[in-house]
Amino acid sequence: MNRKLKHPRILIAVVVCLALLSGALFLYVNRTTEIDRFRMTALESLDDQVVKEQIQTEFKESYTVQDYGIYGQTLSFYPSKYSAKEHSSLFGQLLLLKNVETQEEISFGLGENADSGIRLNQLDPGLYEVYIFDHYDKKRLCFKKPVESETLSTIRNQKHVKNIRLVADSTYLEDYGIEMDKNYAFLDVMENIPQVKVADIVLDPGGQIYNEVSMTTDTGIVNDWINEPQLTLEFANLLKTKLEEKGLRVLLSREDDKGVSYYGASSRVGIGYQAQAKAFISLEAYEDDTLTRPYLLTSRYTTGLFANEIAYELTNAGVEMAAVSSMDSLASGITNDAGTTEDQKEDIVYDAYPALRETGGKQTFAGTLSYAQANDSYKKSFGMESVVFFLANGTHQESVQYFQDHEEEIADCIVNAICSYYGIQGEESETSSQ
Repeated sequence: MNRKLKHPRILIAVVVCLALLSGALFLYVNRTTEIDRFRMTALESLDDQVVKEQIQTEFKESYTVQDYGIYGQTLSFYPSKYSAKEHSSLFGQLLLLKNVETQEEISFGLGENADSGIRLNQLDPGLYEVYIFDHYDKKRLCFKKPVESETLSTIRNQKHVKNIRLVADSTYLEDYGIEMDKNYAFLDVMENIPQVKVADIVLDPGGQIYNEVSMTTDTGIVNDWINEPQLTLEFANLLKTKLEEKGLRVLLSREDDKGVSYYGASSRVGIGYQAQAKAFISLEAYEDDTLTRPYLLTSRYTTGLFANEIAYELTNAGVEMAAVSSMDSLASGITNDAGTTEDQKEDIVYDAYPALRETGGKQTFAGTLSYAQANDSYKKSFGMESVVFFLANGTHQESVQYFQDHEEEIADCIVNAICSYYGIQGEESETSSQ
């Protein structure tokens, strides 16, 4: 004989509660965590419907490029393969990035050098389509062959970074059932927390430079009023402290008096590449018959924008700069690298200073010269944006004294220039992500 339940409503309520608890538990376990967001791309964060409705898969007009390069946080495109003999850019043309979700557009005028392209740190999170205005005609940018770049992690800003990838592949959206007729270019930008192993800036104290060819160490300028290895290391540590107060992760290429070269995995530049640093600042003394004030040296493959920012801050604060400017585009106190050639490549001029040439990766032809083969693995790497800051004429006592009298002020100017150039807002030193 079946017994009737006396309180069926209670049983129903219990079942409903259990179902709700199970659903809540399922949602909690499968929620998007910080770790998930760390691994997520901008494409994966979009609603499927947005991807299917907002992305156009065919274009009447397109513009094909064959190569790209990243220097610091600047992305450039090239119509042909980038090489020492052929590195013409899309100089004078306008690039337009269109946010797939918001449909907002941002444009960048292109210069002819490695630091005159898309400033990646200026992009808000999102997935962007890339267009180019070719003689006033708007065309979709595409690559001749499929491209998927490594992820660039931008310089820390308020304890966050942006992870950015370039993807140009006709199969990019196949998981959404979308086929594209060409390798159209997309930029995937995702805000994230920084990884401890990724650095922002390398400071390179001059002196104690090991030369593999002669197997000797160039101590630097040492006399009665200057010890270059000691002075530059002290100044590097001062800069490091001030930059870390802004929340940046800073590496020193040399931390003691041991000789260190510019070539190889454990070299001054090698540590920067391995830590994915975006900027490299070499600090040196110089010798000259007439100059007595600080000045900056920049790569011949750049427009000198980073150096200009530093020079502006220094002159604006009243710091005297040496009159060395070699181009109208460069501020007072800046000059381009004089260049060097090899016998078998006399028609190609490279940066003479390894602190400029070997730090810029693909963009400045690191590892290309015969005596730079130890840097061969960095030939295709993202480049660090680099400058050489000559702090004083080591053979002139008054020049050295001028730097020492203004050392704190000069350090503040360099830090302010870095923050202004890269859009870094002040903050306390990073600890939580570590």
